Formats: sequence, C-alpha cells, structure tokens
Amino acid sequence: MAGWWKSFRDSCKYLGASLAIILVKRKLGRRPNDWTLWLTLGRLYGVGYQWPQAIDALKKARKLDPHNEIIAQQLSQTKEAAKQDSPTKR
Repeated sequence: MAGWWKSFRDSCKYLGASLAIILVKRKLGRRPNDWTLWLTLGRLYGVGYQWPQAIDALKKARKLDPHNEIIAQQLSQTKEAAKQDSPTKR
C-alpha cells in the first residue's frame, strides 16, 4: 500500500507542476523580461526532471539578472541534478 501512495503522491506533484508551468508560461507571454518568472519556470521543470528545459529557463533568468546569487545557485544545483540523473548513471 505504501508504494501505491508514493506513486499517487508523485503523480499529483508532477500534475501540479505541469499546471503551474502552463500558468507561468502564460504570464511570461505578458512579462518576458521578468527574471522571477524564469526562475520559477526553471524550478518547476526541475520538479518534473525536465532538465534541458529547466536549465534553459534558468539561463534566461541569469541573463536578465546576471548578478543574482539565487539564480546562480539554482542553475548550479539543477545542472548537478541533471548530471546525477543522466541515463549513463542508471
């Protein structure tokens, strides 16, 4: 039963992230230079293990605010997570 619950919980988490991605992308259509939206989008893609999209979004955030340490840390952590999750590591 515990395995079923974990699977269900993870599915809900990814579904929520997918919905949030849609909403953030919609806002980006109106505010494409808002680094906070790009940061949020990068984090949401990371929830779904969508590493290339996460890294691209975070790079856009970094370009908009190049001296922001929060973005730099998130980008670094995401790149590391992507490396750890690569198919060659499985």
